[in-house]
Amino acid sequence: MPDNALPYRYSWDHFDLAWIRDTYPETREIIGGDTADIGDLPRLAGLCGYSPNPYFDERYYVARYPDVRQAIDQGRYLSGFDHYRKAGHRDRNPHWLFSEQYYVTTNPDIGRLLLNDSSLRNGYDHYLRFGDAEFRTGSWFFDPLEYIKSTTNEIIRTPFSHYLLHPSGYSNSAWFDTDWYMATYPQVLDAIRRGEWRSILHHYLHNKSDGHFDPCPYFSERFYVQSNPDIRDAILSGQFNSGYEHFLLYGLRERRQPHPDVDLARYACVPAVQEDLRSGRRPNPFIAYCRDKGAPPDIDAILEQTEDATKYAFEKKCTVLSFNAARRPLDFSHGRPDVSVIIALHNHFDMTINALTALRASHDGGIQLILVDGGSQDETRDLERYVRGATILRLPGNVGFVRACNAAIEHVAAPFVLFLNNDTEIQPGSIAAALQHFRRHSSTGVIGAKLIRTNGLLQEAGTIIFRDGSVAGYLRGRRPDSPEANFVRRVDTCSGACLFTRTDLLRRLGGFDEAYIPAYYEETDYCVRVWKSGSEVVYDPSINAIHYEYGSSDHTSGAGYINRNRLIFNGRHTDFLARKLVRSERTIATARSPFRPGARRILFVEDQIPLRQYGSGFTRANDIVTTMAMAGHEVTLFPIFKPLVHPSHLHAAFPDTVEIIWDRDLPDLERFLAQRAGLYDVIWVSRTQNVRRLIPVIEQTAHLMPQTMLVADTEAVSAVRDEQKDRLHGMTDEQMPSLTERLRAEFECLFIASRIVAVNARDARLLSDHGFADVRVLGHMQTPRPGGRPWTERSGLLFVGAIHHRDSPNFDALEWLVTQLWPMLEPLLPDDAKLLVAGHIGPAASLAGLPQSPRIVYLGEQADLTQFYDSARLFIAPTRYAAGIPYKLHEAAAHGLPAVASDILCRQLDWADGDEILWARANDSTDFLRVITNAYDNPTLWARLRYNMQAHIAMENDYRLYTRLIEGILTSTG
Repeated sequence: MPDNALPYRYSWDHFDLAWIRDTYPETREIIGGDTADIGDLPRLAGLCGYSPNPYFDERYYVARYPDVRQAIDQGRYLSGFDHYRKAGHRDRNPHWLFSEQYYVTTNPDIGRLLLNDSSLRNGYDHYLRFGDAEFRTGSWFFDPLEYIKSTTNEIIRTPFSHYLLHPSGYSNSAWFDTDWYMATYPQVLDAIRRGEWRSILHHYLHNKSDGHFDPCPYFSERFYVQSNPDIRDAILSGQFNSGYEHFLLYGLRERRQPHPDVDLARYACVPAVQEDLRSGRRPNPFIAYCRDKGAPPDIDAILEQTEDATKYAFEKKCTVLSFNAARRPLDFSHGRPDVSVIIALHNHFDMTINALTALRASHDGGIQLILVDGGSQDETRDLERYVRGATILRLPGNVGFVRACNAAIEHVAAPFVLFLNNDTEIQPGSIAAALQHFRRHSSTGVIGAKLIRTNGLLQEAGTIIFRDGSVAGYLRGRRPDSPEANFVRRVDTCSGACLFTRTDLLRRLGGFDEAYIPAYYEETDYCVRVWKSGSEVVYDPSINAIHYEYGSSDHTSGAGYINRNRLIFNGRHTDFLARKLVRSERTIATARSPFRPGARRILFVEDQIPLRQYGSGFTRANDIVTTMAMAGHEVTLFPIFKPLVHPSHLHAAFPDTVEIIWDRDLPDLERFLAQRAGLYDVIWVSRTQNVRRLIPVIEQTAHLMPQTMLVADTEAVSAVRDEQKDRLHGMTDEQMPSLTERLRAEFECLFIASRIVAVNARDARLLSDHGFADVRVLGHMQTPRPGGRPWTERSGLLFVGAIHHRDSPNFDALEWLVTQLWPMLEPLLPDDAKLLVAGHIGPAASLAGLPQSPRIVYLGEQADLTQFYDSARLFIAPTRYAAGIPYKLHEAAAHGLPAVASDILCRQLDWADGDEILWARANDSTDFLRVITNAYDNPTLWARLRYNMQAHIAMENDYRLYTRLIEGILTSTG
């Protein structure tokens, strides 16, 4: 069948004769009816710039890609459309309002679908067939919902198609300021009226502006291109239509400056901006800047000023809830309670009902509610009408918090007690979190909550006691999602507004000291006595409560009690106070948590917050941090680059005692260290390039941490990998630096460190040869967990590797595997044998363009790979250049999956060929073919490999050994 008679299959891949006649009237004499042969249209499209249908723009395509114009002139293609059908559909953009790369990278599910569904030719095909109807967008500049708003009296099911078929349609987006553009370039409107352009957006995206047209007042095309000369050739070649397109795809993520007057890095640090980014209200700092016009609101200041208003709103809500309790009384009937809750009352009926409503909703288990009413005169006297199953104690007068709580202690039936103010709303899950903490940590005697004021800002995240007996709520006035407020730590004391303790400890210590009657300092005194008894006081951010400060007392009178009781407290605990720090803003970070004997305070610096799914050394970093925390050390994680995922995702990945600084990065580190002067015993820097990045910061702050150990964890010696890569690409010895020169350049920055860590013995020898003494080796941690599925029930091969960018060892290995090895291997394997490909794919990476096959399954990132390790027969790692030590092979071994790997990786492991692993020569498809086919149907070999590699994992990667190695690094002074 001739090319011009190809059957219509894809919505963009056909000649729409009716549309062509309407769009280009001069073609009517050439084109007959709708069913007529298209004749010479393909050639006319190339000569005259005719588009074949509304979904492909011939003139844009040819202007965008100079190599296409050249190919047409040389006669290799009839038109741009001809080129796109045959080759360009893989990675080119067919229309000025669609970006293939944008669509695939912003919709990861589509990227995986394209790799595994051969009926889809590219992202554009998916967009026109499905994505448009799902209200997805294929461009920064087209918002389908905004477009629908601009239309009237129509049901629009496919906004993009509708827009293309209606020349008068209006498209608005956050990335392009239409009104500003019209006001700045009025000549464009005249050109549109003359019919030269169909819209403002068409003019901007179609023309090559060369710096003459900007999309908004906060991006300068001329400035951006001049400031980034590395992108000029890419724009000229058509890889990018403009500097703005590069900025949107890469520059924004790389923190390139969009305009001489726009500092996005500084702007992104503004708390209001960070909140908008986390909540999804703004997709990135640039859009936030555009919408705020560079002036974000000071939300914290606004919230601080509106506390009175939020308290009034709180009171109104309490009133409504009391009506509900009158109709449906709150039921606290219980059998064997999990916790006994003591609430002291004096009037404030509505607030009490609010507190009890929140309490009942917060926990599904048994709650013993003990209410102590000290002579209330309001509706509290009839509380039995509103609450069932509670123990209500009536005292003759307002005896105060201390005596009321002590009166309740003898009635406690549960193993744990919660003291709760009646102006406090405990949040769901808090009681369960406290109970879990007590059961896991026998040393904990008291747990305090994260207290949030009615205005949404913190009242405290634990409380500090200073040497003069004064106390300060840590982080008061800060946001409750601040990194410093969201990790478990030991504290001096915590507020009695929401305080958990063990019943036996409470009774042994005699409850609250009645010297502090009526209130204030009683919980501080109790916490100090808990410390003296040998138990710990802990702040746990999983316990949350909203507190209406001074809702049940008077702030003015409270100040008098505080001053009086502080003197009593000081007299009782002079020994404890002697060990406390003098009150100062500069000592807050050190004072926030009492020192734990034998523990180290460690700042761990890494490229990113090390999530396990990122691979590429991040899994090892995660293991190191986790092991440190589990050993009782206080670890702070600080990233060189801010994370791209939500903070909640980060907190789930580490022990709850790890402090994760997710809202700051390298430009903030110097100030961060200044604020925490003298706090850290150890600064552990992961990766040599990060040591190099930190040298200026360390030099500026060295006087603030003279005794701090600086650990340089090389993670992997990249010079070895770089040399392998250069040789792979055909470079000769004369064309590239020697390995010695590369190593010297890489290691030069490490002399600033107190201790050097290598990932394997080979790297350690390289470091020792360059003058570094006593290099410690710290590899990977693994626990054998072999899958139970037998050899006969397994099939296929498994490839696992994180791909952060296309210029990475894992992408190179995967590309070689699916393009070179698999086509040779597939016919030799049973029909049920598939190649499974799994691993994280970063925002700068894409697997688009890799071969598709019914027997290649691209899984993408998986939360748990166990089922794949348990179903595959062999693991394959055909890496052609690498550094360090391959975690993926250790993980496969831990799961009991024998592996075939390149000799490069096998030497890193130092495992014997045929005993623990199967070797194949890197970049040698014939050798890989031989090894795999020999092993695939050999159950005896499979069983021997499985047994031996499990033994290696148990001996070399054990958790206890790993812990001892880390302790040796942290404590040794040699």
